Amino acid sequence: MNEIPYQLMRADIYGVLRRELLSCAIRPGAEIRDAEIAERFAVSRSPVRDALLRLEAEGLVVISPRKGYRAAPISIADARDLFEFRAILEPACAASVASEATDEALRGLDRFCSMDGFAAGAAAAEPTFVQYNREFHLAIAGLCTNQRMREAAIDLIEQFDRLVIVSISSSEAGGQQEALIAEHCEIITALQARDGKRAGRILARHAGRARKRVLSALSRSPIVP
Repeated sequence: MNEIPYQLMRADIYGVLRRELLSCAIRPGAEIRDAEIAERFAVSRSPVRDALLRLEAEGLVVISPRKGYRAAPISIADARDLFEFRAILEPACAASVASEATDEALRGLDRFCSMDGFAAGAAAAEPTFVQYNREFHLAIAGLCTNQRMREAAIDLIEQFDRLVIVSISSSEAGGQQEALIAEHCEIITALQARDGKRAGRILARHAGRARKRVLSALSRSPIVP
């Protein structure tokens, strides 16, 4: 009788903590006290620890003997790995989308040719551009018909939030956003023309520029080991 409520409770705690870690509401390297989280959700420590174990498996939490739980620090080596994976996965998704998405779905991407309609995320105090950029890449991934690629791409894009939020201030993003939006429009045009190869090339170039920008910023960040 109590199994279903417990499972729902555990999933809710996991979901909330995951969002807070990815948005940097829980800062990289910060201590996470299971007792405080249990009090916050009015639960025992057991479902909290289950959620933290899942987050450890995703690389978002570090568990140390006698030291407890911490939000995983942002590692430059891990950032490089994420960019390498992205350079392979996103062009593959683009090829799938270009060949198999409906015309209506592809026309729906036109909304990303401007940031109109996007507002800053109040809960995480994230810049408008961060939300816009994430939603653009998630929209393309969501149109991929290969379920495994789609799920991997969505997880990868969500993992990038920590890199973007920590490494790019809203003022820096503001200076670059016009060029980045123009690149997004190029990608959309290629997808709507059913030219998956061209969309993939633009995405690879787009990711390469992001890699250079993010790694440079992370190398100066005090929270990167």
